[in-house]
Amino acid sequence: MSYQDKLFLIISLSVIILSIIGTVIYRHNRLKHQINEPPSGFQKTNEIFIDPTTGIKQQVWYNPKSGERYYKNIDESNRSK
Repeated sequence: MSYQDKLFLIISLSVIILSIIGTVIYRHNRLKHQINEPPSGFQKTNEIFIDPTTGIKQQVWYNPKSGERYYKNIDESNRSK
């Protein structure tokens, strides 16, 4: 095996390993943010609706400081198939 072949193999394996590690870290962080609890500073509203894309009933929470809305799943038993 020549020097160039070894170098190519090392670089290829490094790219693959870094891609796998990056994917694992990204998914871990994404799942951490999918916790179904509103962040602090949000207030519960009386607005409840069924999400037309998933069929899940959701409660709306509102942050009066930022105007941001958070949608909390309250009933996943009606989920669309």
